[in-house]
Amino acid sequence: MNPSVSVIIPTCADVSRAPLLWRAIGSLLSDQEGLILPVVAVNGSRYVPEVLEDLRRRRDIRCIYLDDAGTASARLAARRVIDTEFFGILDDDDEYLPGAAKVQIGPLLRDPSTDAVVTNGYRRENGRDVLNFSGFSAFQRDPLMSLMEWAWLNSGGLLCRSETVSSSYLESPRSMELTHMALKLALTRKLRFLDVPTYRWNRDTQELQSGSKHYMEGAPEAISRMMAMKPPARIKRHLARKYADSLHSLSDWERKEGNYRAAWRYHLRCLLSPYGIRYLSYTRHLLHFAHEPKSANCGP
Repeated sequence: MNPSVSVIIPTCADVSRAPLLWRAIGSLLSDQEGLILPVVAVNGSRYVPEVLEDLRRRRDIRCIYLDDAGTASARLAARRVIDTEFFGILDDDDEYLPGAAKVQIGPLLRDPSTDAVVTNGYRRENGRDVLNFSGFSAFQRDPLMSLMEWAWLNSGGLLCRSETVSSSYLESPRSMELTHMALKLALTRKLRFLDVPTYRWNRDTQELQSGSKHYMEGAPEAISRMMAMKPPARIKRHLARKYADSLHSLSDWERKEGNYRAAWRYHLRCLLSPYGIRYLSYTRHLLHFAHEPKSANCGP
């Protein structure tokens, strides 16, 4: 059987990620009825040369390489080379569950008007698997509002029809890239939510990018780009609140690190944004901070 599903795996393929990458690939090739072709996008200069060579030699894997590091750009480059009828995504430290491909592809084969299937999964923490979302099927009623409360798109929980979900859907900011993609899909494509676990999200081994300063610095831009998609007014209001929240979080981060100017810069941007006025009382923390003796870096 020729694979009809390509699954994109972005990876730096370095010493720490390589064993996780092989586990992810194994989950795509085992117990999936030959439906899947892994498309591995090695990016950046940290890769182990032997790993890249092994990937390129494998006939059951498609491998591309990008000089520039970055998950979002790697996913996009891989999408541009896909020629199968369907495609999905998987982080290099996550796994497909046995039979996942057959579960995901079913609704797409039965209903040609469906553009993408979104599935539930397990979140693995402290060595235990926990269902990622309870009441997952309820998201079908209002995907847009559900997304404002729950980040329902996870690695391994999406299968798209290649003909109708083009590479433009993976043109995303460096932060909140899956939420950005989910919003675009919910605004423009017919989705089917299926409350069946198809993936394991391995948080025990994950480098938690969402809690890093680099990730947080990209959040305001990501939210701005989502607002630029012209969602319904009720969704835009939620995004505007999240935009203010993201700027406040950055200001507080800089304050705690002793970066006075950066903290003020983010705070003023927050106050000038819609819904930023609710953080006006936080100003007193910065004023108090300004009169404290500075032993830390004051920032640029």
